[in-house]
Parts: sequence; structure tokens; C-alpha cells
Amino acid sequence: MHTSFLDTGIIDLLEADPRPSFIVALTPHPPTIVYTNPAFTSYAGLLDIVTAKKENNAKLWEWIAGTGFASGPMPSSLSHASIYWTRSVVHDQMVVVGANEQVPESEPPRKVRLDVFAQGGRDRSTSPPMTTGSNDVSSIVATPVPSWSSQSSLSPDLGALRRAKSSPGGVPGPIHPMAGPEAVRPLSRSTSEPGWILPDTMPEQRPFLEVIHCVDWAATPLGPIKAWPARLDQTFNQILADSRPIAIYWGPSYTTIYNEAFSKLCGSKHPQLLGMSVEAAWHEAGERLKDSMRTIAQKHRSVDEDEWRFFVERGSGPDSDSAWLEETYLKWSIIPIWENSQCVGFMHPVIDTTSMRLWERRMKMLIDLGEVLVMARDVKSYWQKTIGQLASVEPRYDIPLAILYNVEEDPDAMALSPAQSGTTKICRLAGALGVPTGHPIAPDTISLAGDTTFASVFREVLTAHHPILLQTKDGSLPQHLLGDLDWRGFGDPCRAAVVLPIRPTKEENVMGILLLGLNPRRPLDNDYRQYISLLSQKLTTSLASIVLLEEEARRGRNAAEQAAYDQAMLKEKLAVQTREANESIQMFEAVAEFVPVGMCFGDTEGNITFANDTWYKITGHPGGTGPISNQGFLACVIEEDRHIIIDEYEKLKTTRNVQFEFRVKRRSDIGIAAPLTRNSPSFEKAGLDLSSLEDMAERHVLAAAKAERTADGSSLRVLTCLTDVTAHKQATEEAVRRAQQAENLKRMAEFATVGMYDMDLEGRLLGANNVFFEMCGLAKVELGDDTDIKPWQKCVVEEDYSLLARKMERMAIEDKVQNAEVRLKTTWTAEDGAGHKVVVPRWVQATLMPVRTSEGVISSFTGCLSDVSLQKWQLEREKQRKEEAIESKRQQENFIDMTSHEMRNPLSAIIHCADAITATLTRVQELVSDDAHLSSAISDTMSDLISVTKSPPGEPQTEVRELVENSIDSAETIVGCAQHQKRIVDDILTMSKLDSKLLAITPITVNPVQMVQEALKMFEVEARRVDITLNMVVDESYRDLSLRYLDFDPSRLKQVLINLLTNALKFTKTGPTRNVSVTISASQSRPTEASSSVQFIPRSKESEDEECFPPPGHGRDSVFLMFEVKDTGQGLTEGEKKSLFQRFVQASSRTHVKYGGSGLGLFISRRLTELQNGAIGVASQPGVGSTFAFYIEAYMPSESAIRDAEIAAAAAKASVAGLRVAPTVNVRNKQRSASSTSGSTTPLGAPRPSPSPVLASPSSELSLAAPQIRGIMVVEDNLINQQITRRGLVNMGFTVDVANHGVECLDKLRRTDRFVGSNHDGNAVVNGNGDKDKDVFPLSIILMDIEMPIQDGLTCTRNIRELERQGKITGGRLPIIAVSANARMEQILEAKQAGCDDVLVKPYRMPELLEKMRIVMGMVEGHACGR
Repeated sequence: MHTSFLDTGIIDLLEADPRPSFIVALTPHPPTIVYTNPAFTSYAGLLDIVTAKKENNAKLWEWIAGTGFASGPMPSSLSHASIYWTRSVVHDQMVVVGANEQVPESEPPRKVRLDVFAQGGRDRSTSPPMTTGSNDVSSIVATPVPSWSSQSSLSPDLGALRRAKSSPGGVPGPIHPMAGPEAVRPLSRSTSEPGWILPDTMPEQRPFLEVIHCVDWAATPLGPIKAWPARLDQTFNQILADSRPIAIYWGPSYTTIYNEAFSKLCGSKHPQLLGMSVEAAWHEAGERLKDSMRTIAQKHRSVDEDEWRFFVERGSGPDSDSAWLEETYLKWSIIPIWENSQCVGFMHPVIDTTSMRLWERRMKMLIDLGEVLVMARDVKSYWQKTIGQLASVEPRYDIPLAILYNVEEDPDAMALSPAQSGTTKICRLAGALGVPTGHPIAPDTISLAGDTTFASVFREVLTAHHPILLQTKDGSLPQHLLGDLDWRGFGDPCRAAVVLPIRPTKEENVMGILLLGLNPRRPLDNDYRQYISLLSQKLTTSLASIVLLEEEARRGRNAAEQAAYDQAMLKEKLAVQTREANESIQMFEAVAEFVPVGMCFGDTEGNITFANDTWYKITGHPGGTGPISNQGFLACVIEEDRHIIIDEYEKLKTTRNVQFEFRVKRRSDIGIAAPLTRNSPSFEKAGLDLSSLEDMAERHVLAAAKAERTADGSSLRVLTCLTDVTAHKQATEEAVRRAQQAENLKRMAEFATVGMYDMDLEGRLLGANNVFFEMCGLAKVELGDDTDIKPWQKCVVEEDYSLLARKMERMAIEDKVQNAEVRLKTTWTAEDGAGHKVVVPRWVQATLMPVRTSEGVISSFTGCLSDVSLQKWQLEREKQRKEEAIESKRQQENFIDMTSHEMRNPLSAIIHCADAITATLTRVQELVSDDAHLSSAISDTMSDLISVTKSPPGEPQTEVRELVENSIDSAETIVGCAQHQKRIVDDILTMSKLDSKLLAITPITVNPVQMVQEALKMFEVEARRVDITLNMVVDESYRDLSLRYLDFDPSRLKQVLINLLTNALKFTKTGPTRNVSVTISASQSRPTEASSSVQFIPRSKESEDEECFPPPGHGRDSVFLMFEVKDTGQGLTEGEKKSLFQRFVQASSRTHVKYGGSGLGLFISRRLTELQNGAIGVASQPGVGSTFAFYIEAYMPSESAIRDAEIAAAAAKASVAGLRVAPTVNVRNKQRSASSTSGSTTPLGAPRPSPSPVLASPSSELSLAAPQIRGIMVVEDNLINQQITRRGLVNMGFTVDVANHGVECLDKLRRTDRFVGSNHDGNAVVNGNGDKDKDVFPLSIILMDIEMPIQDGLTCTRNIRELERQGKITGGRLPIIAVSANARMEQILEAKQAGCDDVLVKPYRMPELLEKMRIVMGMVEGHACGR
């Protein structure tokens, strides 16, 4: 036979048959339609006839089931509802029913044609729903059925009856059950059953498209259907034609649309879900779906989700008269819908995997049940194991209720005749699940002869060969019995239950009855029926095995009786058995050597006759060949535990078993085996360190002893087993210790002063101490799984929550501890020192520490909250105080600068005027002392003075000379007073800076010897005037170190030298010997009193609080410079020396009266030396003189600093070498007198000719020409200082121009010869001859005041330097000297940073200005030549 013919099944034949046909399954459940062919499904009328109410088609179904014709054989055909039906039975399990238009030839012809009723057929959408009873049979309604002949003009109603898609093999898929006595149940096709799959024959309530059009789409975000986008319309039409359940979520609101297959998953929510957002539609999983769709839109790829359980809400129907939830398992994926590179929506296809998951769960339950039942050895244990295994089934969804009865003969009913009792069976309760004790649904016994609730059902089960269905809907399962039950599984009450008879074989009586509640969240479908059938088969086959086993047991007993008969024969084999017993003992001893338990045999006195190796290793006994005495074994036991062994062995005389514990000693000469628990995974997982057990001095042993007794009860021998439990003891102690430690930590957390907490990654609080709740302002609650508290979101200030969230994300990513300072919404209250209440936001330091699970995944984090509100408040106060201090310091600096500026400006004018007066009078004195021919002219010139003095005739010249000399003395006195006032001002300003801690030490690279020479030069005139010899000595120690330049603050050092030299001259000028010397020395170690001639003053308290500059240990080589100022004055007594170096204190009260002074000089000198990490001291003898010495710490400069200093020194030396005379006013006047020897007389105040102010002279080192100063611009806003400076410079022979402020200076700069593109129509300037020159001004240097209106000097200097960078100034760098009364080093550095080449502090004298100009000119030209 051909292979293809063998593969053809019944479904293939019916598929090709044009006659309407369907298949009814008779077993294992009541008759059910399981298949309809295409010809049948094409006509709605046929389906209505078959599925009509039972009173209308009872005859048809009795004929199909074969139960309505008991009087004779079942006919193969039936005429019903004007249709000729044929019936064929297959394998006694299935019935194939066909509908025919014509009767066969053997019967009379029928004149009724079915096509005349075609118009009367009912549409599926109007078919009433089918109701199902427990044992009812549907009746047939005579409804016209359309014709299916080829000549009929009526086409199949495809709009109302949709044919299901074919399963494998082209077989149509299942359709909804609608058959009469039971719902139509789809069955899967397998290789062991006929090749067909149950179709879905449930008629639809109405077409799905009508439902779609009934939705008010205009009220949804999608709008009317006509306004839908083309992409949406196309996608929706696509899924409508798809048989798979698919939904669409469209637009930003994720509006829901789905096809007809998907509507079945919606249950009773259909069609309300149409047009709803995804969150409203699926609030159980809406957020999850929404998050997945957002992720897909970002990653541009679809996502397949794992399987998840879903409960479909079903309305009332055949299985229930109320709404219920259906357990469903789904797998789904989300596919983005793109249009113009933009995600406009998502497709949500779903695959229903419920059947597979339920089949796996139920099959596992059946397999486990079979494995347990096979272990039962009798019927009684069979019932116990059955109910026990049903109780252990997980999950419990399919067994929410189970009641098991075993059926026995009723002894009371057996005395009666069967006619009287009806049945002699009684049911005894073997077990129940979900039923409380004493509940009426499960009484202990049920007599089947009675009329109780289940008696009739159980009687019916005794004769039935299939399970019986009980439902609450039809009352077969009474509702009043379902109350107060402990429902298993979902906890929902069952809507139905089945009663399963348990009989070993079909021919035997029922031995047990199982009442099984059905899953309330699953319908009683075909799969459920098959599962019940398989469960019934499993119980039946297992019971059959038990019955057979008991039968075998009975046969065994019979065999035992037969064995007694052969006892005599067995005696002959006794010797053989004895030998075998000895061999067994030997085998036992051999096996005992490998057992990890110490085993020994002995008598009741404790003497050991046999012991294995493990016993020796555990006890530490050295072993031997013979028996071990009791005392020999006890020697290995700790002495305190020996009485335990003796007492327990005494108990064996009356007791069979004893168990005790003792300790043994550790023998160093015997290798004791490691405990068996050493490698226990439980210990390793717990983290217990048992590596030190072998080093323990004693070991714990657990012993179990059993006495073997003879027939008379006397002890024969004792078997003892020893187990080393040292590791277990250690583990127990460690567990107790850890538990105590955990308890201590818990107590510590409760009493801690910081808030401690534990949270999951979503910020939900898992645990916290009381301080945490107090800080956050939360009420203390008991935390559990149902508690949802997120303190960060509630208690942290919104501005700080983002920082905390970032720290949490960073902690989870980096797996590192994070810290954050945040504010809580609670407040922190305290009192300050003044008693004022302070209320500020509470600041906390939050620590986040990740916590990993045993799998290494970060699931939560723990940490603590430290209240830092006090520190934050103190920090804010310190910031406020700092700002106030900075503002106070700024105001103090402004006050000092203003005071310095206002006091130095008048002093500068006084000194300049006094110098001019002195120069003028000196010139007059020279003229008076000249030849006699000039006397008349002088007399005429000084006529006014002579007339005022009213001198007698003959003495005019003498009186004039005296007047001139007195005027010169007065002018010099003015200069001296001004210089003294300048020192007083300097001292007061220095004291103010010291008190305000504004005095700064600014080191620069300087030649110390040159600095001392400059200081001495300042006192040369005064020393010559009072006849004091000044000299300087450079010590050999200075030369030995080859020092030339060092880094220190020359201004502060010179200030100390000036103070000491001032005192030395003051107290020496009245003595007989008038010598003042300055000695400079150096050393690499700090000078001490032993290495010097003075006693140094201890460091003051104020200097200890201040930091010296540079700070010690800064890494550079230091050198200590020592200066000694020695005079031959009157000296000091011991008492006077003690008063020195204090503020406003002089040596004695007579000092101020005789010499004047403020008493600040030595105090300031002491502070200045201490600021430079030095000290000052004194040595003096009355009448001999005094020596004041001090030292400072200087530092070796860098090579670049030395080069810059050498260039500057060379330039200064070259400029000084260009001067033929000393820069003094008197010498300049001598030059003028030399120029007046021609006989001409120049009146005072008139301009007189002078030689060129610059004379060329070669330099000794760099061979630089002396700088030429052609023109000077004086920028000064003070008219007095402006005119005095201008007149002094003009008298010295320089060309001078003046400007009142910076803007005027820049304007005049454009008219000089240094400005590129300057014209020749500039303003007239005054030259040395007093003539006016119309040409451009020959500018060489600028004297720039700093404090000026309109534009200050620093801004003007920056503008000039910017013009130089722009190339608008020719001749290289234009020298600028800042002339100001601001004497702070910070102000001097600020002026140099602005572009000034040097700074000259007011008050100054004209020779100092001349020298400073030549030095700056030399430096500028030197740098230009160096480049």
C-alpha cells in the first residue's frame, strides 16, 4: 500500500467531504463535540441545531451517545429537524456524525429540501449562549438549515462564522465549545490518537468590526477613525487579518487598539480597553510596558520579554454565574513602529503559553505522585501517602481542596438484607486538605445507605467508571458546605469539584473516593479533563499495584507456613550459616575501618574488645594488639569527664541505649584525624574559620552506646560509636558569639548619636534607628514588607535631592562608598553664647555604602546620617567673621594709607623748601665771603635786611653774615625736624601695621654691604655737623662665606639700622669721644649669646603668634646676617637696659626731656627682627658706650635673581660714575658760583645758566655710557609739590614739563619726541635757561604720582605700557618712577606690577631724587643693552 495512503487520517477525509460533519468524543468525559469540518462551519443553522437547548435536541444527543435505544440495536441514521443524520462509531471512543440533504436509496424519498429554509437560518452573532449542566442532555430545535449542495445559490456566512486557522497538518484550530451536555473541548493531535484537533465552535456575540466602529474614537487621543494617520490605519488593518493576539499602543499617550484574538485575553474588560492609555488599560503592568517602550524607542530595537503570569477577568458564563479571574501565562514582545525616523507607536504581539505551563505543572505533580505511591506497601499506607503527596504539591493551585475516603463494608448494614439497606458500603475519612477539623463537608464516616449530602453522589460513583462533576451553579456542590474552608492555592472558593472513584481494576469494587476541588481560576476545559483523567488513572494503577503487593504478601505468608514445614531441613544448614555469620563479622570489621565514626565493642564494664582505626584517632589511645582495659581508655579522657563515662555505662545495665558527651586529651605523638566537618560546605558558607581546631588542647566527642542482650535480658556486649564534634562545638560557640555581637550592634545602633539606616536601591526604608527617624522628622513605625517609606523624597530639601540621587546612582555603578551633605526639611535649634536662640536648617552628612547579596548583586545600601548643623552654622559664622575681618583690615589699610599720604605730602614740601632756603642762603654766604668789589653789590642786594636789623654804621657785612648763618641753621633745623617727624610718622605707621597684623615681609635680592652703606650715607651730613666719626666694618666671617647677594627685606632691615643709628648719634654727640661703627657678619648657624657680645632679648608674645617670613624649613639655604651698632655714648645701667625694647618706654625719664623721641624705635626694631626670624640685644656700660646688635635670617637667591641684581647694580654704578660731583645742593651751588666768576651778578630767583646735567663717564664694569636725562615730566596733582619739584629740577639744569593728572600726562606724551607721529606744534616748555621752546618736548623720564583725580598714576602707567606694546612710543622703554606717600610694600609692589620701574617714597630730598633718576635710567638702558 502506498505510503501517502497510510498517512491519511480521518480529519483529512472529513476536510475533503462536502457534507457537513462533526466528531463527538464519548470518553474520558461526557459526549463533547471535538471537531467540525469546513462544510459544517459554513452554515450557522446547523450549529444552532446541534447546540440548542436540551429540551429541543435531547433525542438527537441520546441517539449520538447511544443511550436512547435500550430496546434494540442503535440505528445508524436519524431524521431530525428536517435533516437526515448518519452516525459512525470509531474505536468505541468517537462518533462521526454527518448531515445529509437526501435520504439513502433504501429509505423512502423525502420531499423537504433544506435550501428552502436558508433564509431562516440564524446568524452566529445572534445565537444565545449555551448553558451547561452536570448531566443534562440538550434537546433539538427544529431550525431551518441552509443547503450545502453545489446547486444552492446560498453562499456560506463567512462574516458571522469565521473559520479558525489550521494547526499542523492543515487541521483547523480550536473554536469555542458550545455542545449540548458539555462544552466543546479542543484536544491536541498526537501520534497515538487520530490526527485531528478540536476547532472552536463558539459563535461570536457580534462581529468584531462592529465593536470597533461602536467605540467613540473622537473622545480618545487618536480622534475619529477617518482622521487616523495612514501608518496607523495600515498597521491596524494588518493586525485585524492576523490570528495572533496583537495590540497597538499609538502616540505619546500610548492609546490601546487590538485585534479580535487579543480581545479574548482582555476578558470582561473588552471592549472598554479600546482607546484607553496603557497605564489605565493595564494598571497591573502598565508602567512596566511603558518603561519597556521608552527603552525600545531609545535603543531602536525590539524587546522580547520573559514569560509572566496574567489573570484575565472573565464574566459570567457556562462555568460560572459571576465574574472570575482566569490564570493565564503569556510571552510577549514589543516592536516599535517607525515613521520618518520617529517612533510613533508599538506593536504588542502575545503568545499564550498557558496550556504548556499547566501541562508541565500537572505532569510534574502526577510524576511525583507516582514516585511516592510506588513506595506504599499496603492500602492503609497508600491512603496516607496519597493525601500526604497531594498536600506537598507546589504550587497548590490545582488542588485547592481534597477529601479522601476509603470505602469499606459497613458491619451494621451487612446484617440487613440488600433490599433493606440498599448498599452495605461505608466511607471512612482517610485525609483532607483545606478542611478544618470537624467541618461538615468532610465527616469522619459517610454511610452510603443514608441520605446525607454526598451519600447519593458517592453511591453513583460506586457504579460509574468516570469522574462526576459537581458545580455550585446547578446546586450539585452546595454553597453552604463551602464556608469556613481553608482554601489552598489562590485562596478563592471553588466553583466546581470532581468525585473520582478509585478502583484497582474495572471489574473490582471501588476502594476509595477522592473529592477534588477544581482550580477556581481555570475553566474545566479539555486539558483539565485530561489531567483529571490521568490523575484517576495514576491513582487506579497505583492502587492496583498495592493490591497486587498485598496479594503477594499473603502468598508470602503462605510460603512462610510452608517454610515451617521444612525447618528440619534447615537445621542441617546451621553450621553453614554459622560460618557465614563469622564471615559477616569479618566483613563488618573490614568495613568499620573505612567508616568515619569511631566504633568499638566491649562489655558493660567498659573494657574494649574491638575498635576500629577511627576510634583510636578520636580518643588518642596509642593502640595495641590486645583488649583495652577500662582504665586504659579513661586515661585518654579529661579527668573532669571520666565520671560521665562510668555513670553512662552503669545505665546500660538497665537501659538499652545511652548517649553522652566527653572530652579527650590531645596527644602530640599521635596524629589525630581532622574533623569531618572541616570541609563542610555549611561551615565554609557561614565563614567559620576552623583551621585552628588541630591546635586545640582538647577535643569534644559525642558517644552513643547500645547494649546487645541475650534472650534472658542480660547484657551480651556493648556497641559504642564515637563522633568528633569539636568543629560543631566551635561552630555553635561562634554562632552564639555572632548572635551576641549582632545583638550588641543592634543596641549600639539604638543608642548611637548618628542616624543609621538600611534602604533598597529605590530609596525604600528597610530599617533605621530612632535617631534617624528623629532627624528626618518621621514617626517611628515598624518596618516590614508592606511598609513603603521613602525618607529621601519626603525629608530632603528639593534643591539637595538631586545631589543625593546622583550619589546613589554613582554608588550603584562604581560600588564605592559615597558621601553627601544635604539639608533636611527639619530644623536645628540651639543657643549661642549670648543666649540667643538659633534656628537653622538641619544639615546632615549622609554616607551611602553598597550592600551585596550572596550572589554579588548590589540590592541595597546602608549608611548613617551625621548631624553637621552645628559645624555648618559655625562655618557660616566664621565666614561672616572673616568677611568682617577682611573689611576691617581693608578699612585699616585705607586709614593708614590716607594718614601716611596726608602726613608725608606736607613733609615733602617742607623738606624741599628748607633745602631751597639752605641752598639760597649758602649761596649768599659764599657771595658775602667773596672779594671786596662784590661787597657793594651785596650790600645793595641785602639793603632790606640791613635796614631791618638796624646795625650801627661800619658793621653791615658782619651782621649780614651772622644773619645768613642763623638762617642756614634755622633751615637745617627745619630739615632735621622734618626728618625727625618723618621717622616718628614711620614708627607710628609701623606700629599700626604691627597691631593690625598688616605688616608684611617682602624679600628681594640685595647686596647687604651696599644696603649698610646706603644707611650710613643718610647720616653723613648729620654726623659731620656734630663731629661724629662714622665707619663700617665687614667681618671676616662674611667674607669667608663669599656672600654678595642675599634674599631679605631691605626696607625693614634699613628701618632697624636707621633706628639704631639715630639713637647712636643722639646719645654720642655730647660725649668727649664721638665714634659710631657698624659691623656686619654672617654665619650659617643661628647666633647665640656665646658667639656674640650682646645679650639677646627673648622673643615677644606677639611674635610667637605671628608667622615669620619666609617660614622656617621652606627648603632654601639660609644665612644669618649679624649687625652691630657700637657707639661711645654715655652708656646704660642695668636698670635702664631692662626698660628697653618696650612700647612707648625709654631708658629713663630724663631721656625724653634731654633727647626727645617717642620710645617706639627699639620696640619696632625688636618686632621687625623677630618677623625676619631673628632677634635683637644690647650690651652697655655706663660712661663707656653701648652696643646694639641684631640678626635676621636671609636666604641664598637663585641664579636668575643674582644676574638681575648684578645688572641693576652695574647700571646704578654707571649712573653714579657719571656724576662729577656729589649730589648735594651745596656742591651744585658751588658750581653756580664758579660759573658766576665772570663778573655778572644773578639775582635770587632768576634763571641762571648751568652746565649739562649729565657728564659722560665710562663705567668700570659694563662700560656703559652714563644715561642722558634730557627732559623730565612731573605728574603731580598737588600744586605745591608740583611747583617745588619743578623748581628744584629746573635749578639743577633739567628741562621740565608738568601734568596735573593721568589724562593730561597722556595728552602731553603725544607731543613729546618719544611718541610716534608727534607734530612740532606742541606746547611751550621751560628749559634750563628759562627760554620757551616751540619744538616737541625731549622726554627722558616721568615722575608719576599715584593718587590723582580724573586718572590715577597706576592707570596712566598701564596705558603708557600698552602704547609701548602697540609700538606708539619710540626709543625703547620709557622710564617711570612712582612718587607717592604710600609707603607699604604691597603698594610698592603694586606700582611695579603696573609698570613703574621704581618707587620713591615721600618725603624725599632732591639729591635722593637725582640719584634715583640716574639709577632707573641706568637700569633701563642696561636691560636694553642686555637684550
